[in-house]
Amino acid sequence: MKFSNVSEIPLTDIDSEDLLTDFSMDGCPEKLMDSVKVIGIRHPISVCPSGNRYSIVSGHKRFQAAPRSGLTTIPAFIVPELDDASRLVINLNENFGQRQYSDIEKGGILNKLTQAGVTDETIIEEYMPLLELERSKKLFLDLSSVEKLSPKLKKLLHRAGVPVKTFNTFYKWDSLTAAENLFSALKPGVNKWRDLLDLINEVAARENTTQGDIIDDIQNTLTDLPAPQRYDQIYKVLHNRRYPVLSDMRKQVARALDEMELDDKTRLRFQDTFESNELKLELKFQSEKELSQQVEKIFKALQSGSVEKLINIFKSIG
Repeated sequence: MKFSNVSEIPLTDIDSEDLLTDFSMDGCPEKLMDSVKVIGIRHPISVCPSGNRYSIVSGHKRFQAAPRSGLTTIPAFIVPELDDASRLVINLNENFGQRQYSDIEKGGILNKLTQAGVTDETIIEEYMPLLELERSKKLFLDLSSVEKLSPKLKKLLHRAGVPVKTFNTFYKWDSLTAAENLFSALKPGVNKWRDLLDLINEVAARENTTQGDIIDDIQNTLTDLPAPQRYDQIYKVLHNRRYPVLSDMRKQVARALDEMELDDKTRLRFQDTFESNELKLELKFQSEKELSQQVEKIFKALQSGSVEKLINIFKSIG
């Protein structure tokens, strides 16, 4: 596609509501607006005729920054009138290697190509590589299915950078309202999204119920908790429901340790997954007195039978 010379186009001559090639889910960056205020727009946008106005081919963020920076015109390359598919492809080629899209954004782009009449085969073979995606029919279908998600949930997933291999589980959920509420409150990082979704799905399968019901059950655990503590509490509740036997074992061990009344500097080490019944006792001391105090409490625990009780818990493993 050959571009014409650069023209200064009044902002009012450009259709601001035509967002076909606006792939970003983020607003105009403050840094860009600051730059435009100081040096103007150094790199022209690309537009094409559309009726008696112009539609943007590429450069939506620069266009958004222009009026906010006090500009009334914008430098632009004018290309001949284009159909939707051509506009989309030109944008992808112009931004190839320069823009990093989230998987949510990539799904939106694939859907726009489909809606513009581009065949699935062409998208997979020619245009998925422009989004740094492998040529995969399954990946195409997974990404295209982002349209099943609500705008609120898509924004949460986009901002956290959650990959499609994690969020495609939502396609099987009956309702996403509970998920929106939970993750809006938690705002977890990408790995925590994955861990929570795995647990929710596993608990739902184990208890033969829906993911939404599971979330509704645990929502009350968020009450009055500071934001940093919410994730850990939710994870703990879900983990205990997913592994009830393991949870019960940990409670038994905690009670046995309380009964032993060991010194604060004495530590009992064991695998918290209970895959081994080996116990290790760790003593930390800087004087003979500190060592004597710890040994004395260990001896009392032996006499009281609390050590034997702890050992029997681990013997029952298997």
